[in-house]
Amino acid sequence: MSQGILTSADSAALSIEEIGLREGEMSRTDLNADRAAHLSWADLLRVTVQNVGQTKLASFDKWDFIVHYYDGSGVYHTEWLPYTSGVLGDNEWQKVRIGLNGPVEFFEPDILNPGEELVILARLNPLPGDATTGKITIATPNGVYDSISFSNLGYTLLTPHSENTTIAGTRYFQLVEATLADGAAMTMTTDAFAEDEMARKILYKESDASRPARHIFPLTGISQIPAAAWTVYYRCRTWGNPDFPARNGDVNFDIDILIRKADGTVRTTIATNVADAYLDRGDTEKWLTKQANYNFPGYTVIDDSDYLEIVYYGETDGPGPKNGPGYLQIMIDDSTLPLADQTRIEG
Repeated sequence: MSQGILTSADSAALSIEEIGLREGEMSRTDLNADRAAHLSWADLLRVTVQNVGQTKLASFDKWDFIVHYYDGSGVYHTEWLPYTSGVLGDNEWQKVRIGLNGPVEFFEPDILNPGEELVILARLNPLPGDATTGKITIATPNGVYDSISFSNLGYTLLTPHSENTTIAGTRYFQLVEATLADGAAMTMTTDAFAEDEMARKILYKESDASRPARHIFPLTGISQIPAAAWTVYYRCRTWGNPDFPARNGDVNFDIDILIRKADGTVRTTIATNVADAYLDRGDTEKWLTKQANYNFPGYTVIDDSDYLEIVYYGETDGPGPKNGPGYLQIMIDDSTLPLADQTRIEG
């Protein structure tokens, strides 16, 4: 009897110790689901999760991935998706990349270290219906989880945001799919156009001239960007000179489109100085939303670790400002604006 009592006491002590260890591990584990979107160019879900705790995370086949969504017939689905390390099949998910604020992992491959991001792809069958939203929950083996919503708009929406991605030591702003502006407004500006200056100038963050208006969209999971009619919207204004533009057709905003490799070099330039949106003479020193069209020719992705990059410019096609310098500016990531007034690309 005495031996049994001692054995029971030892077992209870061990159980309490195990519970304490588990609770300690959970307290040091934390996840943030940062981004989730239904990729309009791939019919996949792409989710970005960051390890914001103090514990290394791995064993992804033991994680839980649960998705709630409506299909095209209005049927509601709640699905637990198994992990696969092979070819991604229907109703499966997989890890495709781990990186530290960028595309390349150098330290402890296949382990999600504190501060690193995990990029996940998932394939749903049936697909989410157009103009629907869903919810994803991701949980680690020790029970720590986070949830995030996603949208399937039924069309392509790319919105420039103020968050950063670092490629080969250079910071770029993010271009995000199926997500409206969600931050505090950021003004992008050109250098001053001198009186009678005719020029094209890249925009940059107004408070930091070292941050040009280069916005990148990861092509992870995408094999083809289809040919499509894009509409480019600019939330824009002139500034610094009430007579700028002096006449219609003198001032416009436009973009360059290119593909950037994960090592920071340019793979190819798709278009330069396209989607010209012009201001009229009366459009001086007030925020307006202008739009322009561009027929994107289509692009076959060579390496899905590449990025689509959109670069914003301001240009004077006429004699430039009169009676002193003027600036061209756009506004990005202003969550107070309705979608119709936000800087974005639709296709």
